[in-house]
Amino acid sequence: MYLKAGNGGDGAVSFRREKYIPNGGPDGGDGGNGGNIVFVVDKGMHTLMDFRHRRSYKAQDGENGGKANRKGKDGDDLIVKVPPGTLVKDFETGRIIADLHQSDTPRVILRGGRGGKGNAHFATATRQAPKFAHRGEKGQERWVVLELKSIADVGLIGFPNLGKSTILSVLTSARPKIADYHFTTITPNLGVVYQEGKSFVLADIPGLVEGAHEGTGLGLEFLRHSERTRVFMHVLDASG
Repeated sequence: MYLKAGNGGDGAVSFRREKYIPNGGPDGGDGGNGGNIVFVVDKGMHTLMDFRHRRSYKAQDGENGGKANRKGKDGDDLIVKVPPGTLVKDFETGRIIADLHQSDTPRVILRGGRGGKGNAHFATATRQAPKFAHRGEKGQERWVVLELKSIADVGLIGFPNLGKSTILSVLTSARPKIADYHFTTITPNLGVVYQEGKSFVLADIPGLVEGAHEGTGLGLEFLRHSERTRVFMHVLDASG
């Protein structure tokens, strides 16, 4: 997805024009600052589906400065809500920009440009009527990739077709797809277990096969969801 912070507004070139002050000084105001791109965690979100159909996000630009030293209005920040466990990565380098792990603190991903200074700032004893001002700075921009790592208290792990999804469906209200073939579960299913006023999140992590840590059978795709699981419950086949 493409992110663009707001540009700063331009400073104004203006001079006082009053009836009894024929040679008024410069009074051009500063431009407003551009809005930032801010990511916040929304604990009510569980997927990144909301970002599938929108590929571009842009914060508001700052307004230009005005006469009588009037400063332009700052651009509004663009607030982007993401589910807990979201990683924001740079598209080109893969570097992690932000790890939004159940944090209530907003994270500024891109900063808007500063507003330019009006010509009132550039008056001196020898230059009493400056006819120039500064342009606003450009806001930061970049392409990023969002990656969601599921967060759970307990994770069910084991080979494919051992009944992990069935266990999840019995212990929680989750209704995962259950069938008798390899990799029935492609993405983790989450459910909440309630007991005596307490609760915890149970995750059905897709089946792991031998060599998963080397990428066998989509192993790396599956293992990343286990990084933030507090406890693992190993599901074993006792039929043999």
